[in-house]
Amino acid sequence: MEQLPAKIYSKSDLETARTKGQVMGWVQGAGAVLAVGVVLKLLGWIPTLLVVGGVVYLLYRLLGGGTKDGGEP
Repeated sequence: MEQLPAKIYSKSDLETARTKGQVMGWVQGAGAVLAVGVVLKLLGWIPTLLVVGGVVYLLYRLLGGGTKDGGEP
């Protein structure tokens, strides 16, 4: 038995589908660019937070906030 399509699409249907597909592609592309921009902006804060955290930890250790042997300071 021969497989026939369930529906025959008109030229107008195909043009509409093509246009909608292009619009959806542009929307998805814009969303991807926006998401990458947000992620890269957030990644810019990570090194800053790591450096600030390291400096705070070193100051804490240098100013006598903790001991290595766990005894009284």
